[in-house]
Amino acid sequence: MHVYIGGAHNGKRDYVRKWLTEQGRENVHWVEGNCLGDSFIFDRETVQTTVIAGVEKWLAETNLSEQAAIDYVMSCIAKDRQTVFILTDIGRGIVPIDADQRKLRDACGRLYQQLMAEADEATRIWYGLAKTLKKRGEQQ
Repeated sequence: MHVYIGGAHNGKRDYVRKWLTEQGRENVHWVEGNCLGDSFIFDRETVQTTVIAGVEKWLAETNLSEQAAIDYVMSCIAKDRQTVFILTDIGRGIVPIDADQRKLRDACGRLYQQLMAEADEATRIWYGLAKTLKKRGEQQ
């Protein structure tokens, strides 16, 4: 699994599209987070890579408990093909005044920690520039 993380509108999706092309990945299934619950109906035999983006939107809208939501997202990691997560870092900056926004920020932080721990590779995208945070085979 590969995780790409960065701020909103920092070029994550464009970077991943370019990376997928360079990797020769043609059969890619894109899932937007706000559709995460019903987006896994597709022809699994032809899909090489699943890209899941906008998980924070789904997390904000789901009625699942935080732990159940985290478990669900972790279950989306495919064992039979490449899974790529594109995450928006909402944990930086000013702490929100609204209690629900603080709760979402904290839940995203806990989910992102689990995704990063599980990931083979992690890359931060900042204004279109990539910085490797974790690489397969390297000690962390």
